[in-house]
Amino acid sequence: MFSRVLLALADGAGGKTGGAAARAAAQTARGLAARHGAAFAALALGGPLGQEGGGAPQLPGEDAQAERRTGIEALLREVMPRGLDVMHAAGLAHVEVLKAARVLGSDLLVLCGLDEAARCRGEFSGEQAGASAGAAALIAAGASCAVLAVPDGAAAQGAQPSGGPFERMLVAVDLADDPGYCRALLDFAARVAAREGAGLCVSHALPLAAGPAGNRAHHDMARRVAAARERLAYLCHGLPGADRFTLLAGEGEAGVDILKHVRERVADLLILGVHGEGRGRVLARVLAGARCPVLLAGPTVLRGQGRTAAATSTARGTVHAAACRDHWSRGPGAQGRGPL
Repeated sequence: MFSRVLLALADGAGGKTGGAAARAAAQTARGLAARHGAAFAALALGGPLGQEGGGAPQLPGEDAQAERRTGIEALLREVMPRGLDVMHAAGLAHVEVLKAARVLGSDLLVLCGLDEAARCRGEFSGEQAGASAGAAALIAAGASCAVLAVPDGAAAQGAQPSGGPFERMLVAVDLADDPGYCRALLDFAARVAAREGAGLCVSHALPLAAGPAGNRAHHDMARRVAAARERLAYLCHGLPGADRFTLLAGEGEAGVDILKHVRERVADLLILGVHGEGRGRVLARVLAGARCPVLLAGPTVLRGQGRTAAATSTARGTVHAAACRDHWSRGPGAQGRGPL
């Protein structure tokens, strides 16, 4: 599924380079490249240190850059294939990573430790909301390929210690989104799960219903949950392995609900779609609280996936995005905002 993997690490920002999270990211990227037979490249990014007098961001000096390069190269020598050349760049995280991905033709980016650079970008440009979602969301929003973020918490939990295949995946969808978009995200997740040989859970968070608690409220909630699961099943119909998917729906705040399912299902990979500029409040919360790698599919990725899914579904005579849209315009109403 992936043919060119690019690992991008901060070369010392926040002291993360030699840490467990960076090592986990390198091992995860190496394992994915090996399993998919993909070409592999690594980028060490020297991001801004801060701002000087409210002006342009400051970059590390030559001595600091040399020290950081030594550290990142030592880390990569421990876990990466022999003979791997490490590229170095200095600048804003989203600019340098997206540029390298375009030049190399990468179809998967694996990121770790870039959030400090993203915060500097936000401070410099005044885009505090965008920076709060983290570098991974900013990059995923503009990338033409999928982005795998390995948060600090993943290393703390011991996720992917040897870069082995993922076993339990969770994809969170928002049933208030366009059905074609939901179908594309589900198709993307199903293909990743099939390629990795993993189980897949599909979740949707219903908004909390207003009004007093009681038997009637409980009945209404049960009805809404059943309708959401039916809708999830309809959208998943015809996808690879759909008969083995676990469908999850319940009331709650979306960010909390997603992290709860990840914890309860012991998921080792979370899959999310990224809208627009990647500034969703829920997305920021999930990325901050995740204890496993998070695979992000931005608008460009899902547009391509949607075309592929629709064509495949039409050829097989199964449900596709247009059919979903037509059915649900006549069927159960939107279930409210979900994850993103």
